[in-house]
Amino acid sequence: MANQFIEDIMSFQFPVITPETEITEAIEQLQKFDLFGAPVQDKHGALVGFISEQQLLAPLLQSSYFCDGATQISELMTTEPLAVSKNTTVLDLATQMQQDKPKIYPVIQADKVIAIVTRSHVINALRDNYLSCSKH
Repeated sequence: MANQFIEDIMSFQFPVITPETEITEAIEQLQKFDLFGAPVQDKHGALVGFISEQQLLAPLLQSSYFCDGATQISELMTTEPLAVSKNTTVLDLATQMQQDKPKIYPVIQADKVIAIVTRSHVINALRDNYLSCSKH
């Protein structure tokens, strides 16, 4: 386990959401990938923010009630998202997840989002290690 890195468990399947993405398109993308949130990238793939279902709830409720115009992700996203590198260890990220609480982290390489890693990925890796320890 000590040698297991994020690159061993990360997923390359995630939505491409930009600051210009309209709120309903972002919701469709999150649902398509069965995620609660996703990185927001600029046109070069660089991480510029993060959007979660929680952040979509209030504006979606207001827009639904008042039937007012389109909302872009740039108006809602967190602009200083936490991210990890593929060389971060699973144990380090598990520890960080206990303190910082995000459920999804973008994986960054050369300032570009290359993958995501979820709390479920980390829990599954820890479970697998736990099970292998209990067999000895």
